[in-house]
Amino acid sequence: MLDSFRKASQSWFIKILFGLLILSFGVWGIGDVVRERAETKPAITVGKQSITANEVAEQFRRDTERLSAMFGGRLTTEQARQFGLLQRTVEQLVNRTLLDQAAGDLGLGADQETLRRMIANTPAFQNELKVFDKSVYERTLARAGLTERQFLAMEKSDIARDQVSQVITSGLTVPDIQADPLFRYRRETRVAEVLAFRADRVPAPPKPDDATLAQYHKDHSSQFMSPELRAFTAVIVRAQDLTSDIKIPDSDVEKSYQIRQAEFQTPETRAVQQAVFADAAKAKAFADSARQAADFAAAAKAAGGEASDLGKVDRNGLPLPALADAAFGAPTPGIVGPVESPLGFHVLKISQIQPGKNRSLADVRDQIVRDLTHDEATNRLYALSTKMEDAVGSGAGIEEIANAVGVKPLKVDAIDERGNGANGKPVADLASIPGFLPKVFQLDQGSTSDVTGLDNNSGYFVVHVDSVSQPALKPLEQVKDQVLGAWVGEQREKTARQQAEAAAERVRKGETMAAVGGSIKVETTQPFLRASDERQSVPPLLASEMFKQPEVGGVAVVTVPGGAMVARLTAIQAADPKSQSPQFDRMREQIGQSVANDLMQQYVAQLFKDYGVHVNNAAIEAQFPK
Repeated sequence: MLDSFRKASQSWFIKILFGLLILSFGVWGIGDVVRERAETKPAITVGKQSITANEVAEQFRRDTERLSAMFGGRLTTEQARQFGLLQRTVEQLVNRTLLDQAAGDLGLGADQETLRRMIANTPAFQNELKVFDKSVYERTLARAGLTERQFLAMEKSDIARDQVSQVITSGLTVPDIQADPLFRYRRETRVAEVLAFRADRVPAPPKPDDATLAQYHKDHSSQFMSPELRAFTAVIVRAQDLTSDIKIPDSDVEKSYQIRQAEFQTPETRAVQQAVFADAAKAKAFADSARQAADFAAAAKAAGGEASDLGKVDRNGLPLPALADAAFGAPTPGIVGPVESPLGFHVLKISQIQPGKNRSLADVRDQIVRDLTHDEATNRLYALSTKMEDAVGSGAGIEEIANAVGVKPLKVDAIDERGNGANGKPVADLASIPGFLPKVFQLDQGSTSDVTGLDNNSGYFVVHVDSVSQPALKPLEQVKDQVLGAWVGEQREKTARQQAEAAAERVRKGETMAAVGGSIKVETTQPFLRASDERQSVPPLLASEMFKQPEVGGVAVVTVPGGAMVARLTAIQAADPKSQSPQFDRMREQIGQSVANDLMQQYVAQLFKDYGVHVNNAAIEAQFPK
């Protein structure tokens, strides 16, 4: 749990994924899972511990919310279930509970002092002075939706499970006899010289007859399909469409400026470093010497203190009033202090001062007018959405709903999911309305949506799907130019491949690459690895073919987008674990982690058998009525 706070960029969802990757070992779905009657409680029994259906549903809800962030907040409960997240949630709960019981049986767990120290050292729970702050701790837990009791219980379990893992995998080392040959295999590099035969340089073939085009059109039908098209009628109301007649009085603008004046003030900021000492005399001595020191942090360490960089902060960024007064009371950059606080004696270094700035009403008038206009439009939008809800609730049709809110219904005869009509051109710029078209294409023919909000709370709509036209092969006459272009491209690619094959045969017979390439320049690759690497400059297929060659001089032809390549192996560079020790050590660590994961997989699978697991799927499903 603490790792989640330490690595905020990874978020809670990454921790869930880590748990799934490490702990979901394929033990799910095997025959010895007992499915009980829906009425039986609990929903999950793992050894002596039980989990209720409500707890499963609550964990699934949290997992869905975290996963939803990756889908832009648009992942529904049903979609999450379709992705298998509910089953994953159950697996995770089972695996955690198995390890919890194993930890208890082994007498493992965190003592209070260890837990306290770990929490105190977590950056997410520290203030600007890099020290633990209980108020920050409480706010962080509140944002995560956790009480302190829940968090401590979860953290104790996390620590205990980590200890189980350490018991199982501690002392694990990968011997050289295993790591050395794998490293040599993976890190061997090769170099090749290459001739690229590009299809776009091949002369166009003679124009084909209609029968040839018709056959190509038939054989490659997937390239010439029309998309699914839908006809619909919609009522759309957006805040941006309600602003034309909104006039904001000057008095309202001035009043808003006064209320928001702090928002338009850029506070003075200062770049601050601090060193904290427990002893006042040491702090004073250091303050005197720091004025001549080139490196504040190094000087603080030499003096027995600990320096930290607070960055650029405003007065509110220094939570201790005494420090704020001292730091912002200095007229120029320099050393300030010592300053006494409950944490000790602080010596501050002010290295940069950025003056504050107040923006006048004239500077921000346009912004205030836009904001007030948006607020008024949003109020009107809400009132219209209520009218739409009432009209839909009364069974009104699209025309009646449009009349109720005073807008003209939008009727579209044909549109695809990207917002283009049957002619391939955009229709009424509908693709730019956030969240609208995806909903249209989720509805069945003849159905009407509820009043639905657009993304970013920018509006509401109701849509009725009038008809759905399934994808179909476009008539040849309609796409004849496209078919011809595709046929010509394919013929050129075939010719380029034939040219490459002929060139490769000449190279195999002893001619040089330059001689067979003629006007085509011979390129020499950078050393490349066996496995595809995004940093490599050669196509994966070329690398694969060159590593099939038993010795220097081997030749291969590879097809690439837009043509073909002839490649001749010119160098084989063996990997050396001694001269490449950093890479070797990283690979040894990766192998060790893989072996550790395998051990944990086997261990959890055995716990599954030893403790026994019973799952009442019907009870869980009952938490999600359709």
